[in-house]
Amino acid sequence: MMYALILKGHLKRWGFVLSVCACCFAFQLKEKKADHGDTNKKIVKSFYDFIESEDKGLLDSLLLHIRRNELKFEEDTINSKILYLKAVNNLNLLRYADAENFYSKSFELAKKTNDYLLMGLVYNDRGVIASKSRRNFLKAEEHYKQAVEYFKSGGLLVSQLGTYYNLTIVGKKQGDCEKSLNYARACLELIDKIPNSRNLLKLLYIIKADCNVKLGNYQEAQKDFMLADSVISEEDPQRSLFYLKYAKYHELRNDYSKANELYKNVITLRNKEKRVTETSLKEAFERELGLENKLKKDKEVVIKSQRRVLYLGGLIIVVLIVSLFLVYYLAKKNKERSKEIFKLNSNLKNLVVDLKEKNIALEDNREEIEHLLNLNEQTLFSRMLKISTYNDSIEKLSEEIDCYIDNNNDVPIYLMSLRNKLQALISEEELWEDFKVQFEKIRPNFFDKLKKVAPNLSVNDLKHCTYIVSNLKSKEVAQLINVSPRSVETTRYRIKKKIGLEKEDSLFELLNEL
Repeated sequence: MMYALILKGHLKRWGFVLSVCACCFAFQLKEKKADHGDTNKKIVKSFYDFIESEDKGLLDSLLLHIRRNELKFEEDTINSKILYLKAVNNLNLLRYADAENFYSKSFELAKKTNDYLLMGLVYNDRGVIASKSRRNFLKAEEHYKQAVEYFKSGGLLVSQLGTYYNLTIVGKKQGDCEKSLNYARACLELIDKIPNSRNLLKLLYIIKADCNVKLGNYQEAQKDFMLADSVISEEDPQRSLFYLKYAKYHELRNDYSKANELYKNVITLRNKEKRVTETSLKEAFERELGLENKLKKDKEVVIKSQRRVLYLGGLIIVVLIVSLFLVYYLAKKNKERSKEIFKLNSNLKNLVVDLKEKNIALEDNREEIEHLLNLNEQTLFSRMLKISTYNDSIEKLSEEIDCYIDNNNDVPIYLMSLRNKLQALISEEELWEDFKVQFEKIRPNFFDKLKKVAPNLSVNDLKHCTYIVSNLKSKEVAQLINVSPRSVETTRYRIKKKIGLEKEDSLFELLNEL
């Protein structure tokens, strides 16, 4: 008996420990789900920030964060963006085959989610690869045109502008100056529509000037060179390209002294650009190498942490096994008590089964009662609608008799008597009040709530609101009150205007919430 009491105390303590562990695990799981949602938002924000700024530092830090934490995502929208960013990273490092592979995977996921921006970006970058690595300018043009179609589908003017600029370059590399000029004109039309995009003007003017020189349009070329000179500053990287094209122009015009002066400026600027490019590429590879080293160190830290967790888990498992053996020993010693518990459990199971059967019967009764209540409500509403419809029909008939009496001098006394009887039958105010009372048995305080939303609705408007909230179609209402479906649509449009809804807003949803 003493051993049993000691074992019972141990089991209580271990039960407490296990319950605490379970609570901690549940809390961590909940926190993990919340963190996952925040991570998704951060990934999406960083993606759009990079698309706007093209900041390589932002790209590196985002990819490092994903790799360091070994983040996995189930959402196609997130995975498509991550794959695109990996493709851009490989494109920056001139790993064109790896970039194509990531672009292909990104496009398939973007296609599933109808992400026109991402689909357009993928084809735009594929055009860059076809142009740079393979010198296949026809293929590059196909990719750029496909990108433009996706950007147009998404209404993305800024992205269209960038791709049209790429098409301008590709047309020039193909040696088709007319084509390049057409694409340049498309760029200029978009620049007028897009604020803060005039930075492209300097390149477009240079390209237009060069194309006009090659086509022999020297006057047009001179205008473009003047425009380019006015927008390109002395410190601008595009100055060397401007000097080069302008020098060739003067050379063709036999102004060799001016051409020679401009060529000297080109050589000076190109040497400076070469040094900057080499430094930038070196820094990019150094960043990549630094990221790899940092990732390795982070993995080592994670592995050490995992080993500690495994050690602790193994210790807990050993303790649990020892506890199970102790429980088995105690069960063996208390066989009779176990039999009593088994008997009580059997009785309890029988009671649970009995209760379940009773609950099922109660649930069936509840569903039947709800069905009857719904049926009664529908019947009540149907009757009230009929009464309202009869009243409208009597009123219309009375109006027709009045019209006939007004238009004819010789009117039978019987017809006037009939009109008086019809007018005696209808009491618009009384019937409307009855209708409101009965309708609000189905939808309590419906008219009070509606009056707060739109206090200037007429009685006829309120009736139509009851038809709408009852989910009656325009044709059904038209047949019910003996008017044309167009008249019903007009009434509904007027009600939407009184309530202050836009054309695309749903009147049914608003009324159904009251």
